[in-house]
Amino acid sequence: MYYAGLDIHKDMFYGTILNEKDEVVVQGEFPNNTKALEKFFTGFHPGITKAAIEATGCWRGYYKTLQTLGYKVVLANPIKAKERSNKKKTDKVDSKTLAELLRTNFIPQVYIPTEEIMKLRDIARHRARIRRMDTKIKQTIKAYLLRDGIKCPKSIWNKEGLLWLESLGNPDIKNLIELHSSFTKQINEVTIRVTKISRNTETTRLLQTFPGIGYYGSVMIAAEIGDVNRFDSVKSLVMYAGLCPGIYQSANTNRNVKQTACNHWLKWIVYECSGRAAMLNTKYTKHYYKLKQRKGRMVARRSTARKIIVLY
Repeated sequence: MYYAGLDIHKDMFYGTILNEKDEVVVQGEFPNNTKALEKFFTGFHPGITKAAIEATGCWRGYYKTLQTLGYKVVLANPIKAKERSNKKKTDKVDSKTLAELLRTNFIPQVYIPTEEIMKLRDIARHRARIRRMDTKIKQTIKAYLLRDGIKCPKSIWNKEGLLWLESLGNPDIKNLIELHSSFTKQINEVTIRVTKISRNTETTRLLQTFPGIGYYGSVMIAAEIGDVNRFDSVKSLVMYAGLCPGIYQSANTNRNVKQTACNHWLKWIVYECSGRAAMLNTKYTKHYYKLKQRKGRMVARRSTARKIIVLY
C-alpha cells in the first residue's frame, strides 16, 4: 500500500507519498490542475493507494477530482491534524504529516455528507449569508443616521420608512437602500426554494413539529446534522452542536472553557430556534426563565437549545 498526503492550496499542491515502511517514495510541488495531479500519481494504482486532504475551504472540488481518478480519499480535520504534528509548519511537513497519519490510521477524519445533504447545506448557508449581508447594510444606514444626528422612526424597513430615508436626500444612504432592495428580492427568491424543500422532505417536516423550529430551521438543522446515526450518543451530538462547555481540569483546578471545535452553523440555528421556543412553548418558557434567574441569559439559552437538539 501507498499513502499520499496532499497539502492543497488555491494555485498549487504539495504532495508526499509514503510506502508501508514509512519511506518517502514521491514528494514535491505541482500545479493545481487535473493533469498535474494525474502525473503526480503516475505508477500508483488506485487499488493500492490512499490519499488524504485537509477540510479547507476548497476541499470539495479536489475531493471529487481524486474520486474521479479512482482513489479512496480521507478528509482530515485540519485543527486536530495540526495537534498531532510537530511545531514546524511548511507545505512539505504538512503533506508528509497527513501521509504518516493516514499510514498509521491515526488521521482525524471528518464526516463527508452525501451529495443531497451538501445541496441542503449550500442553500441553507447561502440564505443565511445574504441575510447577514442585508443586516450589515441596515446597520450601516443606521450608523449614517446616528452620525448625522438624525433620529429615525422605530421601523424604517417598511415601505413608508424606506420612502422617508430616500426623502433625506443623502446619496450614500440612497445607494444602500438600493442594495437593501436588491438583497430583499434575492432573499425572497431563496426563501421560496427553501420553503419548497422543507415541505417536500420527510425529515424537515418532522423537525417542524419540534418547538421553535420553522421551515428554515428545519432545513438547516437537517443539513448540518446529516446522518444522525454517525453519532455514538446524544452527548456526541450535543458536543458537535457546541451546546456544552469544554472542561479544563488539572489537580485542584477545574473550570469550563469555550467550546470552539463544533459545527458553528448548527450551533447558531439551534440558538435561534431556542429563543422562539422559549416564547411559544410553555414548557420551554418555564425552563428558560428558571435558569435565567439562577445562571443568566446565555446559560439559559444554551440549555434550552440543548433540550431541542436532544429531541433529534
